[in-house]
Amino acid sequence: MRVIEIPKPSIIFFLIFAALPLVFSNPYHLRILTIIAIYASFVYAANIIIGESRQLFLCMSALAGISAYTSAILANSYGLNPWVTIPAGILFSVSVGAMLSYVSIVRGLGEIFVAIVTLTFTLIFENVVLGLRWLTMGETGLVTPTLWWPFQEIFGRRIASYYTILLFAFLVSMFYANFVKSKLGIALRAIRSDRISAEVVGIDVTKYSVIAASIGSAILAITGSFYGYFNGMISPGIFSPSMDIVIILMLLLGGLRTLYGPLIGSTAIVLLLESTRGFGQLTLTFLGIMLVILILTFREGISSIAEKAFARITSSGWKS
Repeated sequence: MRVIEIPKPSIIFFLIFAALPLVFSNPYHLRILTIIAIYASFVYAANIIIGESRQLFLCMSALAGISAYTSAILANSYGLNPWVTIPAGILFSVSVGAMLSYVSIVRGLGEIFVAIVTLTFTLIFENVVLGLRWLTMGETGLVTPTLWWPFQEIFGRRIASYYTILLFAFLVSMFYANFVKSKLGIALRAIRSDRISAEVVGIDVTKYSVIAASIGSAILAITGSFYGYFNGMISPGIFSPSMDIVIILMLLLGGLRTLYGPLIGSTAIVLLLESTRGFGQLTLTFLGIMLVILILTFREGISSIAEKAFARITSSGWKS
């Protein structure tokens, strides 16, 4: 039986974030910490879909939004407990993600065409939400029902929601650490290296790619629902195409196909967005420029460069 790997740096990172509310206890700081945990999970999902399976999905905001809207609408319409409706939202998002992946693989679409198709789907999702105003409240936004967070009677809603979302992000990071070394992760690595050779040795490219997209979609769906309930409302402005830009920027800044990249990228970009909030729409322009620069000159990301630097320092110190 394979032992589950729990990297110590991840434990240290999350222990630090678990302790931060003791220092930064006001609602504003607690909200920022929660947003960092939410985006860390989003970026891990992107790392699986884009990094591991090389499917350039530009519909991650839509997949997260589908789950959030589905869960909230069912809970509001039928008076159901949100914890009962969240699985329905997850199932809907996973079905859509799997379908997009399957069609892309079967049709032999390249990365650019996959990006175009998924971006188009994001725009369709946005227009459907705006068009079904009687159901989604359009651009005004849909108020979500109150979600009971574990231990909220003891710690209060804000702290309880933060620790629940942080725990989920930690579990996602542990899942990713073991995912890359699993049979599925090894198969995806072979497909990335040479798809034709992978098919020759009997690897089912379609099957493994769809599974990876489904797993990533499930993480996006759960996180999207948590985001909606934590925020108290959902709207097209929250789950907009700009969210995809932010997620990809975090992924590239932290490091593609790295374990700690999502943690580093989400922390850095969320803090950057908060510090530049006063610039309004110029912030998105700045992020776009930053994304282009990263793609052209800084593809390895902070995490990968830091690991190489640490290895060199350790190696030189050992030799001396």
